[in-house]
Amino acid sequence: MQTRAVLGLHEAWLAIKAVIAETRVFPGRPIAVAVMDDHGDLIAFLCEAGVNAALARQNALRKAYTAACMRVDTMAFGERFDGIKRTIADSGNLNFTAGGGGLVLMATGGLILGGIGVSGRPDGAEDEALAQAGLRALRAAGVVP
Repeated sequence: MQTRAVLGLHEAWLAIKAVIAETRVFPGRPIAVAVMDDHGDLIAFLCEAGVNAALARQNALRKAYTAACMRVDTMAFGERFDGIKRTIADSGNLNFTAGGGGLVLMATGGLILGGIGVSGRPDGAEDEALAQAGLRALRAAGVVP
């Protein structure tokens, strides 16, 4: 029988709690944060009160999905398309997105565990910094290297 490491609800909430704690250190606009498994299926989602429902909620989900399914951070994903003079719409998947705030979650040896996506702050660099807090929490717990 084969066994494979996977992200569970415990690990997803660990990352989400770290992101929310980081918003207390660096306050700003409300955010949404999503954690997905390696297939792009939602494990956990949190949305702060007052978040932009039309953008931040959907973008957090799309960032986590893109990172998990494309196996690359969303910032790098966008740069990949810029390098070939194409747009993400050319990929044919309307759920893909680019910009800061989507990070791939990878175990030792390169095994993809999923993705985390954060959205709501006025620029992608702030979303990225918050997502990094989730990644640091998973590192501290030994989930990712």
